Amino acid sequence: MPLMQMVSRKNPPPRQPDRRARPEHQLHDHRQPYGRLQRQRQPHRQRHPVGCDNVLHAEFHEQQFDPENPDEQLDQEVLNLELLAYNFHESLDLSPLFKHVRRLIPDQQKGRFADMRSRLEKVAYEVIGRELTVLSDSGMVEGADVSFVMKPEFQADTRFGVHSVADPNAAQGMGASRVCLSMDSTDGGKHYRQFKLEINVYDPLAREVQVRMYVSKILDPADCRRYDLDMVEQREIDTTFWVGLFDFPMIDNTHLTHSERCAVSLTQMTDYDLNIALVYFPASRASLKDKPYYDDLMHDMVSEHVSGQAEH
Repeated sequence: MPLMQMVSRKNPPPRQPDRRARPEHQLHDHRQPYGRLQRQRQPHRQRHPVGCDNVLHAEFHEQQFDPENPDEQLDQEVLNLELLAYNFHESLDLSPLFKHVRRLIPDQQKGRFADMRSRLEKVAYEVIGRELTVLSDSGMVEGADVSFVMKPEFQADTRFGVHSVADPNAAQGMGASRVCLSMDSTDGGKHYRQFKLEINVYDPLAREVQVRMYVSKILDPADCRRYDLDMVEQREIDTTFWVGLFDFPMIDNTHLTHSERCAVSLTQMTDYDLNIALVYFPASRASLKDKPYYDDLMHDMVSEHVSGQAEH
């Protein structure tokens, strides 16, 4: 027998200790980092169960202000929100963060806090403008001037632009609150809808207005331009909601049939008047986080099937 084999038989190498047979207290040091990591991550999942925007919202709310440098920390939060808004406004619901940071900024007419407030409103206006530009490529955007008086009771006069549906019998000074908008549909035709807006309440502190919006079913062009269209019989949507400077149309919109959306945005606001934009657009241009509805999916499937048959 070869010498090396004899040596190996007589003096076998020492066996490696079996980790499974080691006492529990000796294994503790090896498992502790993983266990500690799990304990650190588990509460985080409980606080933020779904969506990265939920995580961002929670992180903003959980931040503790440094009492020695509150101004610098507020300035940093405004900067962070500017970066988020310019880069991720199409995929994140940033409205709660805007409102949260705005509440943290003291109301001052001049000085550093006034500059922070102006920066916050400036980025909101710019984001709204960008989104309206994108949505107008495949939909339609109609602007309106709204003038109002607060006393003795709130009254608003809404005047749309070139697509307004004017009522010749309307009282003097009351502008047209109806408008006919259209867009190309996914089935190859053109869809027309009539919209009616009522500005009911203005909150100067929150800088928001309450809007009641009527949206008709899909109409033919002649009916869409009728000032006396029965909005009860032809109504598809009748909803009331609040809209402010920090509500963005790609996220904050109203679902319509046939894979369509509509939204109201504030594009300018003063103490006595405001400018709004009504946008009518396909659901495919909504936010990346917008989930398709069942009727949207069915409508798209039928449209694709019909177009496929037409090609053959």
